[in-house]
Amino acid sequence: MPMIRSMLLVAAMTFAVPAFAAPAADLFTIPRVKVEASAESAISARDAAMAQGRTAAWTKLFRRLTAAADWRKQPMLDEKVLERLIGGSYEVANERRSTTRYLAEVTFHFNPNAVRAVLQQNRVPFTDTRSPPVLVIPLIAGSGFDPVSPWSAAWKAPDLQDGLVPFITPAPGGMNDLIARIDLMQADWDQVEPLARRYNAGAVIFATASDDGKTVRMVELAPSGRTAASFAYAQSSFAADAAAVADKAEDAWKSRNVVDFGVRGQLVADVQFDSLADWAKIHAGLAAVRSITGVDVIGLALHEAEIGLTYSGRPEQLRDALAQQRLELKAAADGQYTLNVAAVSAANAP
Repeated sequence: MPMIRSMLLVAAMTFAVPAFAAPAADLFTIPRVKVEASAESAISARDAAMAQGRTAAWTKLFRRLTAAADWRKQPMLDEKVLERLIGGSYEVANERRSTTRYLAEVTFHFNPNAVRAVLQQNRVPFTDTRSPPVLVIPLIAGSGFDPVSPWSAAWKAPDLQDGLVPFITPAPGGMNDLIARIDLMQADWDQVEPLARRYNAGAVIFATASDDGKTVRMVELAPSGRTAASFAYAQSSFAADAAAVADKAEDAWKSRNVVDFGVRGQLVADVQFDSLADWAKIHAGLAAVRSITGVDVIGLALHEAEIGLTYSGRPEQLRDALAQQRLELKAAADGQYTLNVAAVSAANAP
């Protein structure tokens, strides 16, 4: 009883979402930016190169977090603002210099909260919610899956793990036998879900390239449905093909998840939980969703609670963001909502 009493004491409290709750920090790190400049002195050349690099890194970060349709809204930030966004958080590699020239590769670490503030102040919809990993099966037309082919190697590029959608490839062994049982023209999520569970993936992409890399076809299968696209080039490379497929998948993720922080909503949800540990998971999951700006605990008992959520964006975006925290938000026909810890399958259990 003392435990229940202490829980009820907080039943009418409102708690704010901590400002530091954030997704993976890697999203705000732009690695390996090539910088180069010449000037009258070595110091001036270095300063000019670093200024160039900060601008290039900001453009890359902006495009990482926003939909292509909004790229024209990129704020053109002056050097002082960019320096504040980055501070002194950067690393330099492969540095070369002379009395008048400077070259290097620089990794810039942006301050997440400062970047979010700039985007919100400029009314730019964005998302920093990472997708679950996407399993890519790179196929060569007529040859199948080869884990050591140049096409498979292209999918191991660091840039394809740094963004909103991390891409992974399967381990060698048995993959061609599995693929032979799947009709890619008719396949749906149910057929590949066991494979996705094995890799903790949220979607599966079959990417079939020609042996010269000039054409590639992708079929993406996910719980939300099936997407197919084709690309053809007069001249191309496997790296460029992988980037084109990745861009398509990222655009689809952004279209569902970019949040307009100028749009606010509220809802009340009934929460069911089996233990204090589950309640703590729910509390932590809510705090980790960036679009949630406030949580009001209206009532709290031993195995249930009623909470009010204030959030930015659309309700379905809130649902998807909560799903990333293994929380399931459901709307009933009468307009009521329920929130629970999502069930975890044996394949995905830690």
